Amino acid sequence: MAKDSEMSARERIMSAAIELADRQGTGRVTMSAVAVRAKVSRPTLYSYFPNVSRILDAWVVQEVAKVDSRLQGVLDAGAGSDPIAVLENYIDLQLTYFIESPTRALLTAAALRSPPQSVTEHVERFRTDVRSLLWILHGQGRLRADVDVDLLAGLVIAGITSMTPHVLNEQMSPTEARHQLLDILFRGSLRS
Repeated sequence: MAKDSEMSARERIMSAAIELADRQGTGRVTMSAVAVRAKVSRPTLYSYFPNVSRILDAWVVQEVAKVDSRLQGVLDAGAGSDPIAVLENYIDLQLTYFIESPTRALLTAAALRSPPQSVTEHVERFRTDVRSLLWILHGQGRLRADVDVDLLAGLVIAGITSMTPHVLNEQMSPTEARHQLLDILFRGSLRS
């Protein structure tokens, strides 16, 4: 993490709010505590954000942009590769995101109850990318002819959502979760 002196006031505020949320839970974070932790005055804090919820929303938007960039990197690196290998890396990255910080997962889960536009757009991009990889498999004749690619893409998204608590609770690694998910989804979908 960058030193406080290298971070802008806005970055310090978001970082402070996340650190506090990580320690005491999102519902117990106060603007006063954020100001002290971020080493900014209350007027400075309020010039950036009206409340803790907006700070956390801004952090979610920032995190979504980071994950989107990393996911695009997986797609770019995998261009021309086996679509299943690219899909594996893509899913691993998404699942790994949730274990990098428990607060990250909690905030994302909270955001998904009433997601900000950035999260909605991220999920739709993710679904579109998964759908594209599945269409490549379909075009290669590797999926059964009767498989609904859109349905299968939706099941991948739902599967990641279902696997996330198991990954967070360290019942399985992201790689194990991805392996089980794709095994379940592809068992009846791939041509023998």
